[in-house]
Amino acid sequence: MSVSVAADAQPSLSERHIRILDAAERVFARAGFHAATMQDVAGEAGMSPGNLYRYFSSKDAIVAGLAERDRSNIAADFANLCPGKGPLLDQLEALGRKHLVEDPRDKAVIALQIWAEAARNPAMAQMCAGIDGTVMAGLSAAIADAKRNGELPARLDDRRFLLAISMMADGFLCRRAVDPDFDSATAAETLFISMRVLAQTTLLPDVEGDA
Repeated sequence: MSVSVAADAQPSLSERHIRILDAAERVFARAGFHAATMQDVAGEAGMSPGNLYRYFSSKDAIVAGLAERDRSNIAADFANLCPGKGPLLDQLEALGRKHLVEDPRDKAVIALQIWAEAARNPAMAQMCAGIDGTVMAGLSAAIADAKRNGELPARLDDRRFLLAISMMADGFLCRRAVDPDFDSATAAETLFISMRVLAQTTLLPDVEGDA
């Protein structure tokens, strides 16, 4: 599928746009991007194909709309991180439960399809990079605050720490997508323990100690 257009949805999504995007997620999770049609999405959303085209001009535009909605939601989540709401790692656990465990499994299935498509589709890869950039920017800012207030080690290697937890989260979503019996709640606890260990051990070299 060629994704070369921006989402037709407005920055502030209407109830109808949300209904269409939710329906598209269910259809894409069942049938896949390539097999699904605009008629399938219209039927799932309870509207005629002609009415659907008033909101999204193509299947590509729906995919772009899904990606932009995810990016906006993630940006809002990270904007709400702050020291006054408790330890950063506790807040990150709450976000992890929201996106990895509480979100419907369909979202993991969609994510896996998007990543597979991004491997050969530059426009899709660009959308994925935009979402990843939003995640990394939000995490980097939160980690910098936590290091300043002493919650995280001053020598924490931000780059390696972020790389490690992002790879774990990506792997988690892949497993949830392909295994319908995956115990996401139990697995998430293991991921969170690993995150806390990495936050204390993924350190930059002690230059003074090595001198």
